[in-house]
Formats: sequence, structure tokens, C-alpha cells
Amino acid sequence: MLMEAHSSREAPEAFRLRQAEAADFEGLRSLWALFEGTTMTGVDSPGGFGLFLGRNPGMSFVAVESEGDRSERCRIVGSVLGGHDARRGYVYHLAVHPDFQDLGIARRLMELVESAFSEAGLEKAHLFVYTDNPAIGFYERIGWHLRSDIHVMSKLLDGDADPAHPPPEAGERGHAGSNTERGRS
Repeated sequence: MLMEAHSSREAPEAFRLRQAEAADFEGLRSLWALFEGTTMTGVDSPGGFGLFLGRNPGMSFVAVESEGDRSERCRIVGSVLGGHDARRGYVYHLAVHPDFQDLGIARRLMELVESAFSEAGLEKAHLFVYTDNPAIGFYERIGWHLRSDIHVMSKLLDGDADPAHPPPEAGERGHAGSNTERGRS
């Protein structure tokens, strides 16, 4: 589907929304690298990404700059990954390139992933976001609610923590448990 951006400012070009494919990984990694605080783990690899898509078919989406020449991949300017455990949906890596923000891309990507969850029979979805992430306001405007009755706890299951990313001290923001990174809309 080709969508023209509707906003108070003009879109640089048309963008198209489609399901994410394993071949999108490098473009996604380039997009995610634009945002400070992005946490990339072992599952954020080409193999891990393909496995995630295979376990959650039809639940992850990208926005591409334009159709372009079909022989080359278009630049990815937005993403959202959706997964589930058969009870709840989980949103990961919502991101929109800074040049394409405020065009409705993030809202449309969230609508797509939420629809995919509903079609799968899921009644509830969650996302994890740093407490100082300015995107919290965006999520609230589209109907998401902050929870004050639960805490997220995480544990690395493959041994000792990565010495380059030690666990956070009490009161510090760390990487564990975060799937929506700072600065993403």
C-alpha cells in the first residue's frame, strides 16, 4: 500500500508501509543506530531477526521512503516489531527516522501492529520504555497507559553479564528490560 503522509508539514516523499522481511535487517539496524540509548542484543542479529519474524509472522512492519527501483531495497524510515507469547502482544523497536517524524508514520505503524495482535486473538499488549523517554506522551495519546502496579525484572540466561554493559546501579537507567529506546516516537 502506498500512503501519502498527512500532516501539518509536507512529506519529503511518499512512504509505503509493508510487513518486515528478514532482508530488512541491515536497513533496520541503520535506522535504530540513529537513536541514543538503543540496546542491541544477541537476538538483534540477522539470524535472530529472521527467527523472530518466523515466530511472529505478520506482526512486524516497516515504512520505506518510496517504491523506487524494485531491483534495489528502499531506505527504511520507520519500524515496529510485534511479537507475542499466545497471551499478550509485545511491541519492540518503534522508530521513525528524524527526517520523517511528525508525518503520522509512528501512529500508522502502531495501528498495524495492534491490528495484527487483535487478528491473532490477543486482548492485551505491552511495551517497555525508559522512564525518561519523551515518546511516553505519544504512546499515551494513542491510548497506551503507564502501569504503576508492576515492575519489570530481567535476567540474562546465557551466563555472566557482558562486561561492556554491566547491570545498572540502583537508580540508574540500564539496558535490561528496555525494548523501546529513548528518543523514538
